[in-house]
Amino acid sequence: MNDTQPDVREASFHETVLNGLPEAVLVTTADGTIVFANAAASSLFHYPAAELVDQPLTLLTPPTPGRRANIVEWLARWAAAPDVEQSRYLDITARRKDGGELTVEVRVRAGDVHGQRRYFISVRDNTVRRYEQLALKDANLRAARILMVAADAIVSIDAAQKIILFNPAAEQMFGYRVDEVMGQDLAMLIPRPSRAVHGAKVESFRRSKTASRMMSERSEVLGRRRNGDVFPVEATITKVMAGGQLTFTAHLRDVTERNRARDRLIESERRIRAVFDHSTEAIALLAPDGAILEINRAGAALTSANGPLVGAPLWEAPWLGAAVAAGSAEAGQLMAAVLAAAGGAPQRLSASLVRDGRPLPIQVRLTPIPGGEGRVDYVLAEGVFEPAA
Repeated sequence: MNDTQPDVREASFHETVLNGLPEAVLVTTADGTIVFANAAASSLFHYPAAELVDQPLTLLTPPTPGRRANIVEWLARWAAAPDVEQSRYLDITARRKDGGELTVEVRVRAGDVHGQRRYFISVRDNTVRRYEQLALKDANLRAARILMVAADAIVSIDAAQKIILFNPAAEQMFGYRVDEVMGQDLAMLIPRPSRAVHGAKVESFRRSKTASRMMSERSEVLGRRRNGDVFPVEATITKVMAGGQLTFTAHLRDVTERNRARDRLIESERRIRAVFDHSTEAIALLAPDGAILEINRAGAALTSANGPLVGAPLWEAPWLGAAVAAGSAEAGQLMAAVLAAAGGAPQRLSASLVRDGRPLPIQVRLTPIPGGEGRVDYVLAEGVFEPAA
């Protein structure tokens, strides 16, 4: 048999091998005419293989507004590229028989078959991957925009506690530009006395199975500004394994003003409590239904109660030597006055107690304390001792 003539058996063997490949393969002449399409190519482009033979490659890659290169010229140029470059897949837009477009990756090799130049084109459908890439790009863009406009400072570090992300709110909070902190140790943002403890917290969190944690759960977290100021921080830290690399991201909030407001409120409450508890007048704060919410020492001293008075109606308290008792006319009078005050009308009535065998006349004032929308939230009950006759 002449060596220049193709061996039918060998051609059949190669055709069988190519048809068995999961990847689409096209073979074209130097002018871009398709001379072979394997089964995967037929399935990918929805053409019977026989319909593709003798057709121009542009049948599958028609010109598009975004592509200037001639596909045939591209075959020759890319096949002649160095191996390192040529082995890469390129993205192009292809078209199926039904007109549907798909994004494919192609790679081309040139060779001679029986003295004829041929291009061997591998084709991969990456439509799904392309959509995934676009979706990921879109998600990353949204995330980046959120990071840029977030009110909270956001700082990310790698496993070595080196800063890898520093958003604008973090720049404003700490006084550093992003280029000044990238790649630097997180310790620069923490007061020196707290660095060892903070590093141990991060390491403990790294070993734990929890994905996020409030860093201030057990002790206060402190930050350090560029000018040296130390300030309290509310910090939530999250760890993520991405690309085989462990990263930590902290959402930080300067709570200086919040803590000051809290401290002012605590101090205000302490002062009010001191006045309430040390007043010589009997004072009780009532719910609108008359239940005692709080009663000061002077008020409790006017009862014979051995246990707490909170929760009981004012008219059912065991007042010293009083005629007021559950179900009595005096108890009914006090209840009516309390409920009238709860309706918004201040009340005043007299009561007579007995302490150490002596009468103890008292003037009771009931003052409604309004809340929102015109309702009464509390009733303030005050007992003022009348001077002895």
